[in-house]
Amino acid sequence: MTTDTEPRGWDFLSEDATNFATRAHEHFPDSFSLAKKFSDFAMGALRRAEPKKDDNHQFIAAVLFGRAITSFQAAYILTERGLLADARTIVRGLAETSIVLNAHVLDREIADILTARHHWHSRKLLSSWLRDPQAVANMTSERKTAFETQIANIDSIAPGAKAGGDPLKVATLAEKYGLLWLYNTVYRMHSGDAAHASLNALERHVNANSESEILTLNFGPETRDIRDTVSAAIAALIPALNAVVELFEMDDLEAPLAENIASWQALGVPANGYR
Repeated sequence: MTTDTEPRGWDFLSEDATNFATRAHEHFPDSFSLAKKFSDFAMGALRRAEPKKDDNHQFIAAVLFGRAITSFQAAYILTERGLLADARTIVRGLAETSIVLNAHVLDREIADILTARHHWHSRKLLSSWLRDPQAVANMTSERKTAFETQIANIDSIAPGAKAGGDPLKVATLAEKYGLLWLYNTVYRMHSGDAAHASLNALERHVNANSESEILTLNFGPETRDIRDTVSAAIAALIPALNAVVELFEMDDLEAPLAENIASWQALGVPANGYR
């Protein structure tokens, strides 16, 4: 194994990045065309997902759905520019949002779990700062007292936030509400090859031959996982669409959604595996 080659850089803020996006659409027209179709469909559903007055259940669902669409579109933009590790990291987040949205639609207690998670995270963050000697050394007495007061307030309204772990476990929700396939094929896989600083993620920047000799270090756009990344984004968006169509009783959208899903399945990805 050798590492005597110079890294090849790429300015993703240059005109070259725009030109790459054009070429990506030319090489993968079916993938990007279908993704745009799903995006347009989702935006249409979002405009109709108007919560009833004082219906907190529908309100949270609409917000989660809007977040899912934003992530989908962000992944689209990054994918067409060849920023696949970053795109797949966002798709991972999209999968989590979709899983939580489905759980929320099926179980009204998920809203309470989201609230508990908020208190747990806030308390954990404040406590972490107060346990950090460097942070405390640069903290005014007023700020320290404010943090301690906030922790006391959280303990008074959510005693359970002090002990235990994250109240919302994505894997548990995925298994309970029939989305374990999404957790395993998108959330888990994209954790390993994109979101975390793992060997699989770092491998994206290495070009090697069949004898594992490193030829170049690449920090430019990728193309090998474009179809896969677009397909994974669609896969993560579909459960969110199904949930919203059901909750807001958009019966007229069921047939066109089924047609879009059939078009996605016809692409053959991820039928043959994500990598």
